[in-house]
Amino acid sequence: MFRERTRAEWKAFNDEHDCCLEPILELDEALESDLVRERGMVVEFEQPGLGPVRQLANPVKLSGTPALEPRPAPGIGADTAAVLAEAGFGEEEIASLYESGAAAGPGGDGGAEGFRA
Repeated sequence: MFRERTRAEWKAFNDEHDCCLEPILELDEALESDLVRERGMVVEFEQPGLGPVRQLANPVKLSGTPALEPRPAPGIGADTAAVLAEAGFGEEEIASLYESGAAAGPGGDGGAEGFRA
C-alpha cells in the first residue's frame, strides 16, 4: 500500500488528515532533522590535525547530571609517555624506549600526522 504513493504524497496526506505518518529517513536526513537539532544530538568541535569534526552527542539528557561535553581525541602518540609512566617505567626508561624505536610519541606536528622515529 505504501508503494502506491511517494514519500512527498504521504507527507501531504498526513498533513491533511493528521494521521501520524512519519517517513523513514536516510541517515543524513535524520542528522539534519529539526528533532536532532533541537535536542543537540550532533556536536561539532575542532580536532587538531583534522579541523572541524561532527559527532553524535550523548542521547541521554538529564538536567541534574548533564553529560560531559565531547572533546577532541588526543593526537597520535600524545599519551605514550604518560601511559608508560603509569605502567611503571621511569623517565630514563621511557627515553630509551623512544630512542630504540620500541615506543613512539608525537611527531614534530604534535602527533596529528604520525610518529617520530
